[in-house]
Amino acid sequence: MKDDERNQVKSLMWHFLEMGGQEANIPALKDAVMKLCQAVRQNTAGQRGKNGDVNWDELWIYQMTVICEATALVLSGKLDELEEGDTHDR
Repeated sequence: MKDDERNQVKSLMWHFLEMGGQEANIPALKDAVMKLCQAVRQNTAGQRGKNGDVNWDELWIYQMTVICEATALVLSGKLDELEEGDTHDR
């Protein structure tokens, strides 16, 4: 990889981690969390016993989705809005 390409990748990663640089996708976060919960509760240990069970070989996808979407939720500022709304409701 050339230096110019490395710099572009670093710039993209830095932009991703800037506050306000992300769009929150709450449905994607919720879906991935629900898939992880389903995987933990199913009785087949991820061995594709029943139709609809979560394959444990795919758990990393849901884990990374939760990490990325939770990061985006914080960086978008939407989590702050949710917390502020929660304190106003009390």
